Amino acid sequence: MINPLLHQILMVALMVFGFGFVVFFHELGHFLAAKWVGIRVEQFAVGFGHALFAWRKGIGWKVGTTNKELRRRCEEHLAKTEKDQAAAEYTDEQINKAADELGLGDTEYRLNWMPLGGYVKMLGQDDLKANAGTEDPTAYNRKGIGERMVVVSAGVIMNIILAAIGFMVVFLIGLKAPAPVVGSLLAGSPAQRAGLRPGDKILKIDGVVQHDFAKIALNTALLHETESVPVEYERPGVAGVQHTTIRPERMEPSSKAFLSLGIRQDEELAGVDPAEMTPEEFKKLEDKSSFSPERTRIRPGDVIVAVNGKPIAPPNLNDDPGSGQQYLLMLALQDSNGEPVPVTVKNAAGQLREEKVTPFFDPPFEIGKDVDFAGMQPRPTVFEVPSDTSVKDKLLPGDVILAMRLTDLRNHPDVSLLKKWSDEAYKSGKPLTIYVLRDGRVKTVEEIMPKTKTGEDRRGLGIHLSSDSSPVISVVADNSPAKKAGIPDGARITAIDGEPVQNWFQVRQILDRAEGNHKVESLSPDAANLGGYEKNPQAYTVVLTATDVQNLKNLRVGHELQLHDHSLIRHTRSPLTAIHWGVAETGYLVLQFYDTIHRMFQGSISASNMMGPIGIVHSGAHFAFKGTAWLIWFLAMISANLAVVNFLPIPIVDGGLFTFLVLEKIQGKPLSPKVMAVAQIVGFALIISVFLLVTFQDLKRTIGF
Repeated sequence: MINPLLHQILMVALMVFGFGFVVFFHELGHFLAAKWVGIRVEQFAVGFGHALFAWRKGIGWKVGTTNKELRRRCEEHLAKTEKDQAAAEYTDEQINKAADELGLGDTEYRLNWMPLGGYVKMLGQDDLKANAGTEDPTAYNRKGIGERMVVVSAGVIMNIILAAIGFMVVFLIGLKAPAPVVGSLLAGSPAQRAGLRPGDKILKIDGVVQHDFAKIALNTALLHETESVPVEYERPGVAGVQHTTIRPERMEPSSKAFLSLGIRQDEELAGVDPAEMTPEEFKKLEDKSSFSPERTRIRPGDVIVAVNGKPIAPPNLNDDPGSGQQYLLMLALQDSNGEPVPVTVKNAAGQLREEKVTPFFDPPFEIGKDVDFAGMQPRPTVFEVPSDTSVKDKLLPGDVILAMRLTDLRNHPDVSLLKKWSDEAYKSGKPLTIYVLRDGRVKTVEEIMPKTKTGEDRRGLGIHLSSDSSPVISVVADNSPAKKAGIPDGARITAIDGEPVQNWFQVRQILDRAEGNHKVESLSPDAANLGGYEKNPQAYTVVLTATDVQNLKNLRVGHELQLHDHSLIRHTRSPLTAIHWGVAETGYLVLQFYDTIHRMFQGSISASNMMGPIGIVHSGAHFAFKGTAWLIWFLAMISANLAVVNFLPIPIVDGGLFTFLVLEKIQGKPLSPKVMAVAQIVGFALIISVFLLVTFQDLKRTIGF
């Protein structure tokens, strides 16, 4: 494997080069159009700031700019021909004429020290000086409105062309993308209410074809939350196209987060492929001490060939509905009532072995809510402890969290309190103490200082928690049936309706049979003995409504195996088909980006979702690792988005300049220099403000400051 640091450097360098190429292509459009209409181009630059290197016809390469050498040669030439005029009095027109006579190129091609943009500097045009025109017939300001419109819009047009070409190349190579198949559903999600199931292949949402799972997420994010949309899908074992309607929702109702259906992408019944992992991901995979044994039960090279003793077809990469086969395991887990599901595994050497997959309750759709059973929330247990967290080797997979201490002691904490106190510990600088149940004994873990970024302006432990399978309550939710019945926090449920229970699956199985009264027997926690219980059980009457019963039935069960993503390859050998797909993909992304900007101005999407150059390079590095096709796709997407941003009606950018030309055409004369100057200064201030904002957000996302 490549050294992780070297890998990061290579990927970032590759993305900087790719981003620079997209900018170069944009500026090439302006350059070619300017040359075509006869405008003198003084500089063609990639990047901003001072020149690192420059080249000019007749002078060649120079470190820094060629302007000084150009001026020196032209002045020497003029001194011989304009003997009555001092060198200091030579005009730009005289210098340009001398350069032409000497055969020196009028354009300096330069690479500037900050390669995150670029520009074409034309004679007679200055974005920050409205009256920077000249009487030279080759100047920008001396050309007609139509010619200037061509020059201004050429960069955007070139970006659109580049995006279409990029997507065309991608589809000729073949783009391996996550299949548009439902892998699992979150409890209470819009998809669950609409009747979708694991294995369903989504064909269309609101009439738009869904080529891959990423398209599903993007299309859903920009739907209207007040409207239900039609969905077409195929279901394994069911003939024909199925239909339903879904109204997407936000996973955080009070936020401006994107809308979601509440589905996860599908997986193959096979171990992950190390060749498709970054060095950091592979290193994490190899650190077995960080995971519960469930996570590493299926290893790279393994293939599940039977579930519950029933042979299944081997996983493949075609685009048939349900070809990932994970839905067979998911259905078995739903029906297992908490019992481990036996599977037959074949390793890379062809050897067979038997394993058992432990079911886990999946979290609900709404972020911030925990799994609960009529208001009874299970105790949190540690499932994963990444190597880069502050509690590595302090907390261990399998630890059941019994109590916490910050300024005071709190027994039976739930996940929400653990997150809240972890953030408070970080902000106050006071260490956290956690009491856990490990191998049947209470263990005290002291001097814990949470440092991992876990959300916007929040720090925590950075661990993955799961629900303890034992029917022990952490807290009882307010206004819930269990709260109204008087069941205390920390109670251990022993029986329901006279039937003994040993896990939460049995609790659900009994409670969701019918609405009405249920007799719940439990042991209260022993106040003097952490982790202990009183000997005499107490009985409580829990009254369930039809809604309470349905919420119990809606709980979803999943697994914690590390499996291979179910992918398909979108590929064509026909150049005409590739062109059609490329143009369609470009148009789709342009419209989606305009819609995103519109939603931001409406306030339905947070501006924190915007990304700047640092974020682009950081995200693009991951795409670069996924292969050539994904790198080209990402750069084509950036090119399409750059076209949109550049053609917004904001002074300074191409769209603003084009708007000025339209106004000039309408009123028959240019806007006054004063109006132009004010508009351009405002536009410049706006661009700088947005740049600073997105850069700040990029840094928060990438390094967490």
